[in-house]
Amino acid sequence: MGYNLGVDLGTTFVAAAIARDGRPEMCTLGSQTMVSPAVVYFTEESRLAFGDAAERRALSQPDRVERAFKRRLGDPTPVVLGGVPHAVTALMAAQLRDVLDTVSRVEGEMPERVALTYPATWGPYRRELFEEVPRLAGLHDHVALTEPEAAAAFYGASRLLGEGDTLAVYDLGGGTFDATVLRKRGGAVEVVGDPDGMERLGGIDFDEAILQWIDYRNGGALSDLDLSQPGAAAAMARLRQECVHAKEALSADIETSIPVLLPHRQFVAHLTRAEFEGLIRAPVESTIGTLIRAVHTARLDVGQLSGVLLVGGSSRIPLIERMVAAETGRPTVTDAHPKYAVALGAAVVAGLRPASAMPPPLVVAPSEPVAEPTAVDAPIVLPRRRRIAAILAIVAAVLLLAGAAVHLAGRDNGQPTNAIAPSLVPSTAAPTASVPTASAVAAVAVARAPAVAVPSIGRSIALGRAPDYVAVAPDGRRLYIASGEQTVSVLDVATGTVTSEIPTPGPARFVSFSPDGRYAYVSLWDERDGEVHAVSVVDTDDNTIKKTFPVRTRPYLAAVTPDGNWLYVPNHDGHTVTVIDARRLVQVAEITVPPEPHYVSFSVDGTRAYVADHESNNISVVDTATRRVLTNIDVGHSPHAVEQNPHRPLLMNVNWDDGTVCVIDTTDDTVRRTISVGTQPLALRWSADGRYAYVVNSGSDNVSVIRADTMQVTATLPTGDAPTSIAVLPDGSRGYISNSKAKTLTVLNLTR
Repeated sequence: MGYNLGVDLGTTFVAAAIARDGRPEMCTLGSQTMVSPAVVYFTEESRLAFGDAAERRALSQPDRVERAFKRRLGDPTPVVLGGVPHAVTALMAAQLRDVLDTVSRVEGEMPERVALTYPATWGPYRRELFEEVPRLAGLHDHVALTEPEAAAAFYGASRLLGEGDTLAVYDLGGGTFDATVLRKRGGAVEVVGDPDGMERLGGIDFDEAILQWIDYRNGGALSDLDLSQPGAAAAMARLRQECVHAKEALSADIETSIPVLLPHRQFVAHLTRAEFEGLIRAPVESTIGTLIRAVHTARLDVGQLSGVLLVGGSSRIPLIERMVAAETGRPTVTDAHPKYAVALGAAVVAGLRPASAMPPPLVVAPSEPVAEPTAVDAPIVLPRRRRIAAILAIVAAVLLLAGAAVHLAGRDNGQPTNAIAPSLVPSTAAPTASVPTASAVAAVAVARAPAVAVPSIGRSIALGRAPDYVAVAPDGRRLYIASGEQTVSVLDVATGTVTSEIPTPGPARFVSFSPDGRYAYVSLWDERDGEVHAVSVVDTDDNTIKKTFPVRTRPYLAAVTPDGNWLYVPNHDGHTVTVIDARRLVQVAEITVPPEPHYVSFSVDGTRAYVADHESNNISVVDTATRRVLTNIDVGHSPHAVEQNPHRPLLMNVNWDDGTVCVIDTTDDTVRRTISVGTQPLALRWSADGRYAYVVNSGSDNVSVIRADTMQVTATLPTGDAPTSIAVLPDGSRGYISNSKAKTLTVLNLTR
């Protein structure tokens, strides 16, 4: 009897499920578990091995192993294994082929149809690349759907929702976060509103946070490693695995020990649950903000939810359940096997050809009728909302035929395991108080390789307009460039070309983003006594302006709190910082600071805002809870840009008239060192791992590289004519410097 297959090529794990007569069950991919680690190994015989076979080689031959390569999809830089470059699409295709072969050996035949899932946060470019994967794997009859769509199909089958119930799904996996709202109505489950998510946030980032914490607490012991030396790379690979074990252990224990076995030094790091929670609190807050926004797109308040379902392996961290319960006030429901839902739902959907995809009534709104699709073997391609509704409607019909029974049975040596169902008992424990942040090392890093002391210079990118300011979107795929004209240009990082121009109601000066990348905030002004002094809010999904609101004269670089709730706009001539409710887009407060505030940066935990006061020669420290200035730190002449280190309790600002930067210890708000750089430093950014700062010197046409732990300049690199700003990709691999007079971007390769 034939079967259909659902495959979830996750960031950290791969899962597969088969379905016969609409009844899905898990397949065993790992040697001891249902799921298989998303790891690839390039053998000395030039073959690719995946899963447990690759995992076993990770420690002995780390240069031939790559984890989480799915995150690299869309990056033009190939994955190098054993000195041989590989395209990410080719690796994912070989991974898919490995899954197909494994399942076919057990079942005795190939599946009739296959459904593949991908993150809802992926844009058109990555989705187009993902379509190459099944083709390269020799698969021609398949369906592609988002992970929330597949999960919704499964949870509709599992009787998790009663009639009329509305449930928010909080899905935090190994590499991405998704938020979806489900409602059961008329016997069918539907997605309500628009699923939302964060593309580069998951369990592997929490692992990296622990790694950075070990480095920081032990005087840069990891930063000093030369990974080209024998044993160093293997030691780091072993330590990364220990960080994963520590994260998992702290879900049950209040303290764990991490053995650190480096070639030149061996010690044990002791990490408490409170310290770990301090490291990840800020990104978890961002996920909750994204969840609430998804609820609001459904035109609901969180109080109207029946509960919040926690899925994805990383959602088992105790802090997440506490914070979700505290922020939403709703009961949380834990999925007993959070890694299975997407594959199981995909398996059900795999058997649904478009010809049979007519939804029954009550699933879609009358204003969005679903056109009758034709019977073809090509992948299902429907408008987003219609596709979701069609899939869920058919799932409901299949369940009626199948008796609404879903078996989560795995196969091991031909024997099915016991049936498993999600745990449906809501958590009744009262939310506990927040644990203080362990240190300012709290940010989660996503850099795949450490930054280097002397970056190399890549090929510059020519532009049609003079770039006054460049900023990178949090997804790392697009640069937004303000030219001082009434336009913001959007540049595709993968191709190095401008893909769109956003007209603005005034000269665009600066661009900043919400933490999840959903919105860009463009500061506009024409002149001191001009008519335009405003901030435009750009929806980055379609690059249209959602709203423009006036502020005081000459708004400089705005910044958003780490939780995404508040936008701080420094008003150069108004001696104030305007506070905007980032969700309602209304002004709620104004903070008086010393004359001519330019830039704003926040502490990692969001409790402090640091404002560079250009004419007052100081940095104002603002309590974000009370919105009062706590102190003013004396720095050099004409501070312009200021930036918090993502992993260390360090703040750095540039002093334009001095040709210096000041390094500030945020534990006591004192200047630890003043460092000479080039002429008229105008901007700075930290590397993604926090090891180096990049200072743009507009007067000397160069960039200074400063090491964080030694506070010394390690390199001075040339730029184009009149550099003005720098943007660093979230993965830390490259930096882009805007050269205003040259009308170019200088590209720096920041990692090995």
